Amino acid sequence: MRRIKLLLVAIVALTVLGATDIFAQERFGLEKRGGHYYFTATINDVPADLMVESGIPALLVGESVYEKCLIESEITFEPSQQKIRLLNKLYDIIYRAEGVVKIGNAEYDGPIFVLADYDGVSIPIQYLKDAASKRRVVTVDLSEGYLQVGEAKKCRGAEKFRLSFDKELGFPLVKASVRMTTSKGRANVKGNLIVDFGNPSLLFLLKQHASLTRAIENGEIELKDAYNKQGEVVAQGIYANDVCLFGREYHDISIGVTDKMQSIKQLGFLGTRFFSSPVVFDFDKGTMLIQ
Repeated sequence: MRRIKLLLVAIVALTVLGATDIFAQERFGLEKRGGHYYFTATINDVPADLMVESGIPALLVGESVYEKCLIESEITFEPSQQKIRLLNKLYDIIYRAEGVVKIGNAEYDGPIFVLADYDGVSIPIQYLKDAASKRRVVTVDLSEGYLQVGEAKKCRGAEKFRLSFDKELGFPLVKASVRMTTSKGRANVKGNLIVDFGNPSLLFLLKQHASLTRAIENGEIELKDAYNKQGEVVAQGIYANDVCLFGREYHDISIGVTDKMQSIKQLGFLGTRFFSSPVVFDFDKGTMLIQ
């Protein structure tokens, strides 16, 4: 009988430990789904799946997540008539707020948008911070599959990049020179790239940026059209034989180009293909260290 009681105690203890793991996280395991990275954590102690982002201006949640995780919080949500474009889809912003949300043992401290007809949660990592130190330091290792909030070990020999931030939308930016060889010859476009963990490609460029517009008008770059089954143009892009970016060489690269994001003034987006090595973001100090 005593052995049975001990066994039951052990099972209960293991069950409790397993159940509280998700509530006590500062390091989150990443899962790749359809080109995007997700982690499971609690939002104000309610379990949820979150998509890793950095190229969006706020924590984006649908109405169901708002009702489960946020509606009873101390954050004041105001009705909104604004809209937000995510790729080719426009969403109504029902409510918006600014505040602190508990994510596991870490905190999200920034803008929050509640969207109509939106399924899930997308979290911009530049607003994550350690609950104790209040420091916005985030380590992302896509190869090992984790995201960690809080102070990181010093990386000897790491490549250091200076980050700035979009004044209106809060995106982390890195100044870049993109040299490419195409069928038209060589081109070099310069500007700020948005660090975007929601973009699975290497680059995604904005057609309205002066540097890209000039290269197209000068015949240095040719845009290729992509069509749907009805013969309508649904996308444009650049095919590059070679791309040189921050001293790294890439070959046979397709680069998406859009004119649908006129409010964004940057050259484009730097996607997850670039982050094949562990990266430490210190958003307080404005640095990005890549091993």
